Amino acid sequence: MFRDAVKWMAGFLNRLEEWTLVFILLGLGLLSFVQVCCRYLLGFSFIWMEELNRYLGVLIAFLGAAIGVKYGTHFSMDLVYEKVSSNRFRHGLKTAVNVACAIMFVIVAYYGWIQAVKLRQFGVRTSVLLVPKYWAYLPIPFFSAIMSFRFFDLAGKHFQAMLKGQPFTRT
Repeated sequence: MFRDAVKWMAGFLNRLEEWTLVFILLGLGLLSFVQVCCRYLLGFSFIWMEELNRYLGVLIAFLGAAIGVKYGTHFSMDLVYEKVSSNRFRHGLKTAVNVACAIMFVIVAYYGWIQAVKLRQFGVRTSVLLVPKYWAYLPIPFFSAIMSFRFFDLAGKHFQAMLKGQPFTRT
């Protein structure tokens, strides 16, 4: 019963994450289209749209990267994996790479959080929208922590596969 609840919650969060990305991308595209039409057809532009688009771009970059880790769609250098014939060694390499990536994103999350806290303490606001600037920085530590968790999860899966001697598959 507990596993079913966790599985349902994980599925719900996955769908929420993906639909959030879809709607933000659609909104970003619509705002950019309106901005271009206003600038070139009507001779004026909304200055707040450019700032909002910049911050939404940061949000979708980190959200999309977190989704990319989940599905294993980030590019990787597979030459070493292809040249090694031992499945155990391949899994060991993949475990080490995923742990290194996870540690890197823990560091990014930490320093992203430090930067957001500093901006909050100083009370910095965006120049046009006048919203607290730390809001624009919060996706960095949040999605970096999610990516770190996913890399650690992948490392654990490859480590278990290495111990069991399972065949290597790309993930």
